Parts: sequence; C-alpha cells; structure tokens
Amino acid sequence: LKKNSLKWQIAIYLGTFAAVLISVIWIFQMFLLQPMFEKSKISAVKKTADTVSEAILSSEEDLNEAIYDISLQNETCVRILTSNMTVTAGNSGCALYRMKGRELKENIDNAVENGGSYLNTKTDPGFELNGRELKEITYTKIIDNGDDLNVVMVYTGITPLNATTDTLRSQLKWITLIVVVLITLIIIVLNRKIALPLSSITKEAARLPDGAYHADEKNNQYREAQQLNETLEQAAEDIRKADQAKRDLIANVSHDLRTPLTMISGYGEMMKDLPGENNEENLQVIIDESKRLTVLVNDLLDLSKMQAGRITLELTDFDLAELIRNEIRKYDVYQYNESFEFEVHLPETAMVHADEKRIQQVFNNFMTNAINYSGDSRKVIISMTLENGHVRTEVKDFGEGIDEKNLKNIWDRYYKVDKQHVRFSSGSGLGLSIVREILDLHDAEYGVRSKMNEGSTFWFELPLIQK
Repeated sequence: LKKNSLKWQIAIYLGTFAAVLISVIWIFQMFLLQPMFEKSKISAVKKTADTVSEAILSSEEDLNEAIYDISLQNETCVRILTSNMTVTAGNSGCALYRMKGRELKENIDNAVENGGSYLNTKTDPGFELNGRELKEITYTKIIDNGDDLNVVMVYTGITPLNATTDTLRSQLKWITLIVVVLITLIIIVLNRKIALPLSSITKEAARLPDGAYHADEKNNQYREAQQLNETLEQAAEDIRKADQAKRDLIANVSHDLRTPLTMISGYGEMMKDLPGENNEENLQVIIDESKRLTVLVNDLLDLSKMQAGRITLELTDFDLAELIRNEIRKYDVYQYNESFEFEVHLPETAMVHADEKRIQQVFNNFMTNAINYSGDSRKVIISMTLENGHVRTEVKDFGEGIDEKNLKNIWDRYYKVDKQHVRFSSGSGLGLSIVREILDLHDAEYGVRSKMNEGSTFWFELPLIQK
C-alpha cells in the first residue's frame, strides 16, 4: 500500500486540525451559546438568593441597600416576604411586584414541598424579540430565622440572543476565512522547510548504493535534516570504502593465490624438463608454497565461518602463561637466522576459561604482525599482567608505528598500513580480521596503541578463573 508523501500528510493533519477547531467554535457559538447563557443566569439568581439569605440571617441593618447592590451586580430583582405574604424588603419595579398572589403562593408552596427552594422557568408570551419569546426565571427560597419564616424570591429575564448570534455568525465567517488562509500559509512554509528538504534528501539517497550521495547544504533547514544528511553522507563514504575493500580483497586474494601457484607450477615444470633440477631444495619450495596456499585458504574459510556465526568455541580451562611460553619457542628460528630479540615478561601461571586453539591463533597472529612490522629494530616484547581479576597479554614491536587515523581500519581484511615497511611474510593478510572475530566471540577486550616511529602494541584481555 503506497503511503502519502510528507507534504500531503502535513496538509491533511493541519487541514483536519483547522476543520475540527472551526467546527468546535461554530458549535459552541451557534448551538451552545443560548443554553450556556441560561445556565449562567440560573446560577446568578441562586447566588443572589444565597447572598440575600446570609444578609437576613446576619440581621443586616440596611437590608434594602444590600439588596439593591446585589441585584445590580447580578442583574436580578429581589423580593422578601413573610409567611403571611407581607413584603418586608426588596427592589420595586420588577416583574415580582406584578406577580399575583395566587402565583406567589404557588411558588412558595412548591419551595416548601421541594425542601426549601424552587426554580420556576417560563416564557412570557406577551414579550417577543426577533420572533423569540422572553424567558423568565424565578427562584424561591425559604429561610427560617427562628422567629418566623422569610421567603426570598429572585427574578431575572433571559432575552433572546438572536442579534448576538447573528453578529457572531458574521464574525465566525471571517474567522473561518482567516484560519483557512493561515493554515494554507503554514502548510506551504512547512512543506518548504520540512517536506522539500526531506524529498530532496530521499531523491539523493537513491544514489546511495553506488556510494554517490552528496549532501546539499540547502537541505539543512533544521537539525534533524542536517543529521540525516551527515548520516547518509557517512554511509555513502562507508559504502565507497567497503566497495574499495571488496576490490582490494579480490585483488589481494588473487595475488596471494597466484604467487604460490606460479611458484609451484614453475618449479614443477623446471623439475620435469631439467633432470638436474629434480632436487630436494626445489621440492621444498613446492612444499612451502603449498603450505602457504593452505594457510591462505584456511584463513579465508575461518574468517568466513566466523563472520557467518558458524564457528563454535570449544571452551576449556588452561594456563595462558604456559601456552604463550610454548608458542614463543616456535619463533626461536627468527633469533638464530635474523637476529631478532624477544623480551618476555610472563607470570608463573594465568588460568583462563577460553578456546585454547583460538587464543593460540590470536597470539600467533600478533607475533607474526610484530615480526613483519618490527622494522630495523628486530625487537619484540611479549608481556602479561594480572590486574582486577583479568590477564592482559601484550605484544609490542618497535617499527614504524601506525598513524592514528588508520588505527580503526587495521582490523579490516587485507588492510595495509604501509606496504613499504613490511617484511616478506607467508601470512595471509587476514590475521587481524581473524583476531577480531575470535576475541569478539570471547567477549574479550582488545586493542592497539601506536605512535609513529615508536612502534605498536597489540593486546587482548581475558578474565582469570577465580579460585
């Protein structure tokens, strides 16, 4: 189901809001104005009756003056009678004084039957305004002041609001027109400030799979659009890097496969065609290149399986310090043949719970990397420290080092910091990628510290087995 575009969503939401707002105003003014006005007048007569009652009970000295003020304030008429229908106070001249005795008695009797108060609402057929009859409200309240019963009667009239309604109707038409114009302008502004930049970003984002996204500063109308632009631009840059890494991967794998295959093929043909070359030395070259091929293929398979989550760790308890001591012995050949110096600082024991073969693989990759990038110093320091229930293993070389901007990329497949300063190696170029995958599977901490012309230190950390 195709969704509406953002500009139409904005128009629909704001249009709906305006329609609801105008409808509510029209309903209140056209249909609820008269009932609400009547309710307020009823409240006014009851309030007047209560105030006058308090004045009677408190024996107000100038009761007529108090009644006048109250009546003026609430636009009401007040009449006070005794139980025998004798008028004691009030403001003369209103409809209460034109009320016949029978009608007075009827209101008082209804008040007595009703528990002390009675509200009488009726229309006056003798008075009309714009086709509507005047509505009269009479409120009767009985007061027992101890000596006698007093009757407080409060009257007010409700004039029809035809003229007011007509005036409001005319105003509401203009208000409706103004609201429609304002909502239209708001929709246009929001579309230009929000919808159009997002539409432009979306159109440009269609080029993202090719890594060709370019952020337009004109679309940075607000912070979220700017952040989206920056995120997509970073994604495009990552796609370009990933695409370049894919091409580099193919090129490097092809090169690493072709080189030993060429050596094997060349030496094989030479041994076949030249009987004098069929010797142990040439045969060893073929064996070495075959091993190199095996290492490369195994590393590719391992990395692929790890990234696909198809590798299961075989966790056991073992002594990491003993493991590293045994592994370092394998590198004695570099001391004898190439004058390497290995400085070792290991504790007596460091028991961990991990996959022994995979941790061995991690250490050997760090060692291979240190040897390849040791430069002319030919010195490598292997150290292990125990702290806070963890054991940290470090392999430090004194080579060219790694520029800070390249540190985050060294764990990528086939990433080469500087090919000029690397020694010849039979490694696959996937070592640090494999290290990352193995240590991530162990939820282990790892990293690298490096300074240019001072060397690099690769490390990983595992929790010790608590005795």
